[in-house]
Amino acid sequence: MPMKKYLLTLVYVLFATTPSFGGATFTFTDQWTTGGQGNFHVTNNTSQTLQGWTLEFDWGANITSAWNGAVVTHVGNHYTVGNLSWNATLAPGASADVGCVFTTTTPGVVPTGLIFSGGSSVSVPVISSLTTATARVGQPFAYQITATNSPTSFGASGLPTGLTVSTSSGLISGTNTISGSFTVNLQATNAGGTGSAILALAVSNCPADGNGDGSVDGSDLASMLSAWGQPSAYDINNDGITDGSDLAAVLGAWGSCVPSGNLGYEKMPTVAQRKIVGYYPNWGIYQKNFPVTSVRADRINVINYAFLIPLDRTMPASWDHIVSSYRGWDYGDYTNYLQQPAGTTLSAGVGLFDEWADVKANTASEALTMSPAFREGSNFSQLRDLKQTHSKLRTLVSIGGWTLSSPFFSIARSAQKRADFAKSAVYVTARYGFDGIDIDWEYPGGGGLQQGGIGDPATDGANYLLLLQALRDELNHQTTLDGKTYYLTIAAPAGDGNIANMNPAAIAGIVDWINIMTYDFHGGWDSYTGLNSPMVNIDPNPSNANWSVTGATNIYLNGMNGSGGVAPSKLVLGTPFYGRGWSNVQPGPNGNGLGQAGAEATSPGLGETEFPYKSLFSSGFLTYSGSTFAGAGGYTRYWDMIAQVPYLYSSTAKSFITYDDPQSMNAKMNYANQMGLGGVMFWELSEDTTTAGTSLMDTIYESMRLP
Repeated sequence: MPMKKYLLTLVYVLFATTPSFGGATFTFTDQWTTGGQGNFHVTNNTSQTLQGWTLEFDWGANITSAWNGAVVTHVGNHYTVGNLSWNATLAPGASADVGCVFTTTTPGVVPTGLIFSGGSSVSVPVISSLTTATARVGQPFAYQITATNSPTSFGASGLPTGLTVSTSSGLISGTNTISGSFTVNLQATNAGGTGSAILALAVSNCPADGNGDGSVDGSDLASMLSAWGQPSAYDINNDGITDGSDLAAVLGAWGSCVPSGNLGYEKMPTVAQRKIVGYYPNWGIYQKNFPVTSVRADRINVINYAFLIPLDRTMPASWDHIVSSYRGWDYGDYTNYLQQPAGTTLSAGVGLFDEWADVKANTASEALTMSPAFREGSNFSQLRDLKQTHSKLRTLVSIGGWTLSSPFFSIARSAQKRADFAKSAVYVTARYGFDGIDIDWEYPGGGGLQQGGIGDPATDGANYLLLLQALRDELNHQTTLDGKTYYLTIAAPAGDGNIANMNPAAIAGIVDWINIMTYDFHGGWDSYTGLNSPMVNIDPNPSNANWSVTGATNIYLNGMNGSGGVAPSKLVLGTPFYGRGWSNVQPGPNGNGLGQAGAEATSPGLGETEFPYKSLFSSGFLTYSGSTFAGAGGYTRYWDMIAQVPYLYSSTAKSFITYDDPQSMNAKMNYANQMGLGGVMFWELSEDTTTAGTSLMDTIYESMRLP
């Protein structure tokens, strides 16, 4: 159809006849001879949240389609448009947009008589419960969040380890395992919004300090005597009665309490002693419903926060910004919204992958203007809170990853870009409370998810060393400024072809440790089934001889192509908390589907090519009972004695799944200990179970903890 654009864009602003609710505007976004596109913009100008809204108007045009809203009625020229479920609630000052495509015989005709009406207004909850509380390490604790205006859900962030909140009832309960003073952010939510308050929670580590005030004194003695002969908080030996033995304990502990830290946390090694590294993907807060507060920080001492984006773009000179760069999978619009300040600029740097998840900013401009702060409840703030309650925990920003590594190739080739990238990365690290940087370049020389064959095996390895050295120098400089220890690590390939494009021995001289990604040796990209992370290679293809945990680790330990090896203490063994799957797999001669042709499969519910370990249980493929794992739902669990890993196969569904469980994880932990490796890494935290006997993190911790 021939299209004719109007030279003048018409914008009409027509406020509602009921201005108590707000205003409404209409704008032509595109026009042609027989119709066009338009946008209705409504704003809640009241002081209360509106639950549901409608927009009425007269228009001599025919709306053929609409988005962000629905045409409720159309009688003659009169329209009624209503909200959709996801934009029904409008807070005070909030706006909504409804777009449409229309046809008309009268070009330029505009909607008239716009009337914006709100549904019922809902007052935001006001928290009414006490804002102070005391608790004791090792003793049950309960606190009820109460609030006005009928909250429908509750929340609490910044809780000490051992306490959880019921989102439905608002009850905070559990047994504290760590002492200290905690600032807990309480939330109560209804359709009108979220009310918040701060709970000052004091947790004493002294069993004799029954009132939790940090001191065993006369008030504790008086309370103990009043509870004599009864169960109470002063039943220190837990024999069910407050008596003379408890009195002796109180008198023996007289005076100030000395914090001892987490109950049992003394068994957690420091990073200097042994690394337990878990990756946390910032998108875990969405479909996986795994916020940072769900991380079992008593089981790890390093969190690699994945990912920030390397940007081969001009960066602002002002250190008041973190650049937000993620826009779908296309971040090429970076220059459209980045405002350049006067003065010197950086030629490269890092940006946020998801400004909402990272710092709770809704837009790129907001991410720029709100910096250097970040909002409570963001991933950055919750990582900070975890370290406040776990003294041995360190957090690193991981930059790159499989999908976002492409800019590394060009950044590493320029001395100026390497230096500028390092300045930007270290600024983000220090300014936002992280303890170091993890570079996940997949991969120097090519071979990862990159466009147009941009890798150069001849030069990328040397340039990688220069990039890491620039980061190391900048981190060392930051240490001179604030006195803090900063770590530099990399995620390194396990395939011998990719290792050959690097110099691991030289890298080890720059970084603190190397995380070897000893997994994804086989997956749905293969035309035949194989094992994701075998201890020993069983693939008959001779070119895959080193495709195993031991094969890859030996390359790093012994070197290749004449290069030197890496000290075991500098190597951290990678393990997967997920599996890979194939469909349309025939049983084969052994009836187990191994080594048979198949097509890549996706995990139920998530639609991803990774099969999270915990999903094998929730999908009914795997069961655990009486310390025994078994296949379920038509699947049989097999164990390969050579590879030391399990796998599942269903001859009915023709489905094959390779994965790891505590049995195979124990084999890997034993190997890491025997070889004197620096520790263990895993991808990723959201994919584990929490059930005793099935947890991979528990298995790792029990092998890595101090005696």
